[in-house]
Order: sequence, then C-alpha cells, then structure tokens
Amino acid sequence: MAAAGMGSSRHGQSLVAALAAFGLAGCGTSVAIIPKGTPTPKPQVTQIAPGVRVPVSALQLPSYTISVAHPLPTGVSAQKVVADVQVDNLIENTAIERQDPALLTYADTGDWLTAIRTEISQNQAKGIKVLSVTDDVTSVQVGYQSDPNNSSAEAAVIIVGVEVERDLLSTGKMVDHTQHFDVLRWVVWSATQLRYLTCDTGSSPS
Repeated sequence: MAAAGMGSSRHGQSLVAALAAFGLAGCGTSVAIIPKGTPTPKPQVTQIAPGVRVPVSALQLPSYTISVAHPLPTGVSAQKVVADVQVDNLIENTAIERQDPALLTYADTGDWLTAIRTEISQNQAKGIKVLSVTDDVTSVQVGYQSDPNNSSAEAAVIIVGVEVERDLLSTGKMVDHTQHFDVLRWVVWSATQLRYLTCDTGSSPS
C-alpha cells in the first residue's frame, strides 16, 4: 500500500512540474499574440419582390444604347426601362429556380407571363429542378417597336448575352445548359407596381 502511495505522489509531482514549465513558456515575451479578427463584410442585399432578395451589385445597370432608328416614346426613361427589365429577369430566374409561378406577377404580364408559367409546369412534370439561372449580358439597346401581340407595349429592349442554367434531373444527374441569346423584350407600365413589366419577347431583328 505504501509503495502504491509513493508512485501516485511521484506522478502528481511530475504533472505539476510539467504544467509549471508550460506556464513559464506560455508567459514568455516571444510568444506571438493572435490579432483581433475582423469579420468579412456581408454583401448588401435588397428586396425586389416579396421573399426575393438579391445583392445590390446584381442591380448595377449594364451599359446600354438608345436606338436612333426606333426612338422611345416621349416621357419614357431609357434608364428606368433597363433597370426594370433587369429586375424582371432576376425575379423570373428566381421563380423558375423555386418553381413558384406566383412570383412571376411581380415581373411579367400578358403572353410572357403565360410562357414562363408553362416552363415551370413543364419542369415540374419532368421532375427537373433548376438549381440556378445566370445571365451574362453583353449589350443592351433601348427603343420602341410595336408589339404585334400587345398594343399597350410602351418600349422595347434588345438584350444580347449568354445564359447558363444548371438543372438537376429526375435521375439525379446534374447538367448545365449554355445558351446565347439575342432577344427583344417588350414592356408595359404597371400602374400598381409603378414599374415596367415584360409583356412579351421575340427574336431580335437583324
């Protein structure tokens, strides 16, 4: 019993000595002090439709030109049209990703609203989940050309760029679709939302 007690005492003394040595080393002036961290700033976001928030940077307007051959009607702001079309597109992409056609009423109207609703329904029927839709716009031109399907259209925007859509198929396979676009978007003024909504699209005239 005594031998066992002595062994325990030696172990305890060794542990105390080790801790004391560690404490002395830790208090030395050569030990580096970790600087106080600075949190990475989060990107500012803004709401563009109920439940839809995007980085403020996503709303930065692309460079655009104004058509001389097809001028805008008097009182129509080219900058306002471009800004609203950009928001329309972001809301559409979100609605497609979430498979939520209710969001489309904040971006679209008329034939284009019907077309995007149909696209969402078709994706659901095929078991396709759209994970992301990203558009890289390379040029924008604003002007006016009458919409053959909607006489109330007040402006038109020709947009050129590339769209990348990432889909998750019903089989579990993930695929990317890259498509170059050169489209004409017609817009109408919404008195309730105080902004332009896309009413139809067509191929850009050459």
